[in-house]
Formats: sequence, structure tokens, C-alpha cells
Amino acid sequence: MKKFIIIALSIIVSSMVLSLNPLTLIDENDSKIDLKYKTFLMDFVEQQYYLAAGKPMSNERKQQIVNGIIEASKQFEISPLLIAAIIDTETNFRNLIGSYGEVGYMQLKPTTAKYMIDKYPEIFEKLGYTEKSTDWIEKRLLTDPMYNILVGTAYLNYLMEIHEGDLFTAIGWYNGGGNEYYAKKVIFKINSINIKYPTI
Repeated sequence: MKKFIIIALSIIVSSMVLSLNPLTLIDENDSKIDLKYKTFLMDFVEQQYYLAAGKPMSNERKQQIVNGIIEASKQFEISPLLIAAIIDTETNFRNLIGSYGEVGYMQLKPTTAKYMIDKYPEIFEKLGYTEKSTDWIEKRLLTDPMYNILVGTAYLNYLMEIHEGDLFTAIGWYNGGGNEYYAKKVIFKINSINIKYPTI
């Protein structure tokens, strides 16, 4: 029964977060949807960061994060809600260095980041990211929100590919080890977003 519930939940979230619902993806030609997501994300990022850090985020940094989420969503065709939920779960939109060498908003190890950049070179090169040395990548992950979010979304996309589109499993592996608890946390955040912002 438990496995059935998890599978059913995964199917529901897949249809909500990925391309089965056309409103979850951002069409580069639809500025209304783009503006709608930007407005929601500006508010959501501000609130979640404030709850965690106890101070407001600068408008410039907030804009960089939101633009990063929107761009990553377009490049990898993954819902901005899912990207935002993972960032919130990982760092509450704080730019952190993890205890095992994970870097930035989406908590990526530089070696994992390099693998993603080598796997999807056309996307990174198209956006002007041509450097591939590990040292440069590590610094960039910490100083460039868009780069960090693009690489994190590339990793999520890669996990979706190797798990044959199984969203629940892919989310669980984002944090390592196929963590079911982590996947449930991310899905809970997505559901909370949909309740708090019912018009998106």
C-alpha cells in the first residue's frame, strides 16, 4: 500500500511539475506567464530567505536568483516551482558551503558540476559559460547565482534521465542515496507553494 501511495504521489507531482501541465513550464514567447512566475518567485525567495537568515535579501541578489530559476527552467524544461522547491530545501536561498564541499544555492560539489557541464556543453556555451576547469567552476558556483542554478538544474535533469523520468526517485537522488524523506520534503514544498500561491 505504501509503495502504491508513493507511486501515485509521484505521478501526480510529475504531471503538476513537468510538461503534462502546460502552465508549469515557461514558454520563452509567453511574457505573461514569465511575469507571473517572476512575481511569485520574487515574493517566495524573499520570504524563505528572511525566515532562514533573519534579514532581507538584497534586490540585486534576489533578481539574480529569480532570473537563474527562470533561465534554468527554460533551458532544461523543468518547472520553476520544482527548481525553487529544491533550492529552498537545500539552503533556503542562502549561498552556503556545505560540510562535504557542496557549494552555493543548490549545494553542488565542483566535481559533479564539472560532469554536468561536460554532459550539456551546448547549453552552458550558449549562455557564455565556456570555462571548464574545476577551480573556475568552484568559484563560479559560489559567486554566480545563475550559474549555480543552471548547474543544479542540469543535475536534476540528468537524474531524471538516468531514472527514466521517475520524478520521485530523481528528487530523492538529488540529495544523494535515493533519499525518500528528502523527496517528500521537496514535494511538500511544491504543494505548499501551490496552496499559498493558487493562481500560478
